[in-house]
Amino acid sequence: MTQIATFKNTASTNKIATHRKEKGFYAEYAVISGQKAIITARLYMAGITVYSCIWINATGTNLSGSGKAGGGGYHKASAALAYALADAGVVLSEPIDGRGDRAMTDALLAVAHGLGFNPLETHVHYAHA
Repeated sequence: MTQIATFKNTASTNKIATHRKEKGFYAEYAVISGQKAIITARLYMAGITVYSCIWINATGTNLSGSGKAGGGGYHKASAALAYALADAGVVLSEPIDGRGDRAMTDALLAVAHGLGFNPLETHVHYAHA
């Protein structure tokens, strides 16, 4: 199925400060349009918990959110990103929690497309520590 993102007017829990674990940084996804990163999602690990912080900065839209996932037996990074997107007010048509890297990339591109960016002019850049 094709992932679709919509937005609800909600206030973030403002937990980014507590969920940003700079010493545990291990990956970043950036959605690029032209020469600008319009979405940045960072992943951090502390112990067995994965934290995700997301910043969405497009013309007229400035959203942020954070989330975390712990335990074992599933893809924690996608679960943490799902919570961060929800915290930022993003509603996805398909769940991504526990569903892997491809689900994360599809969700981030859906957010960009939901903001009106051309699918042919956006891409996801992945970097890791």
